Amino acid sequence: MPLFTQENQDVVDFLHHKLGNNWHIGTPLGIGKPNPLVNALYHYVVDKPDIEMSLFTALSLEVPKGDSLLEQRFLTAFTGRHFKSYPELSYIEDIKKDRVPQHIHLKEFYFQSGQFLGTVSAQQNYISCNYTHVARDMVNLGINVIVQMIAVDRRGEKTRYSLSCNPDLTLDVVRIADYKNRPRPLIIAMVNEELPFLEGEAVVDADFFDVIVDNPNDYFQPYAPPARPISAIDHSIGLHVSTLIRDKGTLQIGIGSLADAVVYSSILRDDQQQAYRDALTALDIHQRYDDLIAEHGSTKPFEHGLFAASEMFVEGFMHLYKSGIIKRKVYEDADIQRLLNEGQLSEQVSALTLTTLLDQGIIHQQLTERDVQRLQKVGIFKDNLTFLNNNLYDGEGNKLGYDLNKPKHLKRIAEQALNSRLGHGAVLHAAFFLGSKRFYQFLRELSDAERQLFLMTPVSQINQLYRTEAIDRAQRINARFINTCMKVDVTGAAISDTLENHQVVSGVGGQYNFVAMAHALRHSRSILMLKSTHGSGQKRESNIVWQYPECTIPRHLRDIVVTEYGMADLRGQSDEVCIQRLISIADSQFQEGLRQTAVQHGKLKADWQIPEHHRHNTPAKIKQALGPLQQQKLFPQYPFGHDFTEQEQRIIKALTWLKKQQTSRWQTLKLLAAACLAKADDDMHSDLQLMQFNQTRGIGEKLMRRLLIHGLQQTRH
Repeated sequence: MPLFTQENQDVVDFLHHKLGNNWHIGTPLGIGKPNPLVNALYHYVVDKPDIEMSLFTALSLEVPKGDSLLEQRFLTAFTGRHFKSYPELSYIEDIKKDRVPQHIHLKEFYFQSGQFLGTVSAQQNYISCNYTHVARDMVNLGINVIVQMIAVDRRGEKTRYSLSCNPDLTLDVVRIADYKNRPRPLIIAMVNEELPFLEGEAVVDADFFDVIVDNPNDYFQPYAPPARPISAIDHSIGLHVSTLIRDKGTLQIGIGSLADAVVYSSILRDDQQQAYRDALTALDIHQRYDDLIAEHGSTKPFEHGLFAASEMFVEGFMHLYKSGIIKRKVYEDADIQRLLNEGQLSEQVSALTLTTLLDQGIIHQQLTERDVQRLQKVGIFKDNLTFLNNNLYDGEGNKLGYDLNKPKHLKRIAEQALNSRLGHGAVLHAAFFLGSKRFYQFLRELSDAERQLFLMTPVSQINQLYRTEAIDRAQRINARFINTCMKVDVTGAAISDTLENHQVVSGVGGQYNFVAMAHALRHSRSILMLKSTHGSGQKRESNIVWQYPECTIPRHLRDIVVTEYGMADLRGQSDEVCIQRLISIADSQFQEGLRQTAVQHGKLKADWQIPEHHRHNTPAKIKQALGPLQQQKLFPQYPFGHDFTEQEQRIIKALTWLKKQQTSRWQTLKLLAAACLAKADDDMHSDLQLMQFNQTRGIGEKLMRRLLIHGLQQTRH
């Protein structure tokens, strides 16, 4: 049995006793970190140079701070409310200020986007690896302890524990250490009653842990990133992608505004067909991509629904589930799943189910104990049946028979042994979750039956076909693996994590795994989404480029790329065709330059011209197309809710407007000149108070106050 304690100091003493002065700690990515415990360990070791400590993790979530004075003032007010109970990780600030002691080594394989750009120690200690290889690398680096936050269910006679948000690496580390004959890492858990309890392989016995820390003073609400607005550009990308999702298929998506846009358009497709068709017409999607949609997607409602197989359980899946789109159940039996896919079986169970399985050679004419267990696993047979002495008995001990070719046996079994429907099916498999407070509340409020539909698994199970390939292939039919990237070169190689100077923005994560899996599974596609440009004014640049020194997805895995201007199907195409199709969905400001460069280097024929219907790729065209629909309350900025008060929304609108005005030095000077003349209205008092501008000191603060007033005046309607 584990050591139960309320004190973090007991963990320190335990580690000293077990590990001496060499602490090689692994802790989950994202919200699975037991922040109070991690902070206690870190602060203890900071002043103990005799202890050599390494910490291997990823996605160290940081409360946003802001860059400019206006952003900082706003975020101070917002985060003080939104992240009120969240204990920040102490080591993040030390990394940024380069004050981590030399005997402590902090290594990450995935950063919160842009978090450590320009931070020397973080960039030097970044470890680049596919998500599915992280557990292997942790074991090879000698991880000897894992500290993890866990959920608890105290309702029954026996307390249950769940790895909840992060079974992703912990289970794989233990498994890999075992088959490599390495010592099993110590597993130290911190209970947090605020963490939703999820099922699947995440549920473990108490003796899985060496120490369980359970102190109500350490309970806290998990990190919940605020919702981001979905722009017209985002919505255009999401609308295009929604046409490529097949009914009775499989879906993987990530987090962010582009993924949310895909979710929104998918719900629109299912629930408001006329509005959906109007949007497709507005952007000429059917006219340009009818063949691609007919072969690989659909624009019809989701009659059969989708199964979600995603490393990350994001809020978008909650909305798809509530809308009745995520509803296709999968079962842990490859043969039975195949028959369900083919329509030879249904979820309704009857005597025909047994005869079909018998005809297919899946069960024996004379039932065996293994047959019975197999049928119980998928809910065909009731759980209370027993098989003794070559005979099947019901829950009350009545003999039912065993020979399916004997009418009497089949009749008794059909009447007394069968459930009415298949059981133990799931609509989602995922390795970790992260989302809004609304999302966590949804997970906490799931009924016991609903909770069984959402199963958490190790990353080796979900991100590849490593562990149960036959079952995975049967479950993940018609898969669409939808991810975001930063840039794509004209031959189809994608850049998702690193800048040209090797500065890491985020990490590879599972993107490579899912792109490769799309090529390994029949009728499956990888879809990479990106906005065609970034920056504004003189700093505006194309995200479709001639070449780039970094690469996350190599061009030999190129598949489908989507921008706001269209879709490029690159799979199996020549370099010339790929270049033509990607230039066609680039912003028109950059198309001719890309075309000329490709011709210059012999990758395009000199007489190839950009098709006429792709020559007008401008943001104005997108806004013009979606504008009338937005006036009808379609394609809103926050279709799934937001985390801001009315006052905060007002200030965000002003700050956003101010930022957009600063496209050049001249425009910035004009903005400052106009702001100098701005005077506060009577109704701005509370906004200025929230931003701590009721009283100002120095020229800088006075100017920022005038800018805010000017922004509020320009955006009040």
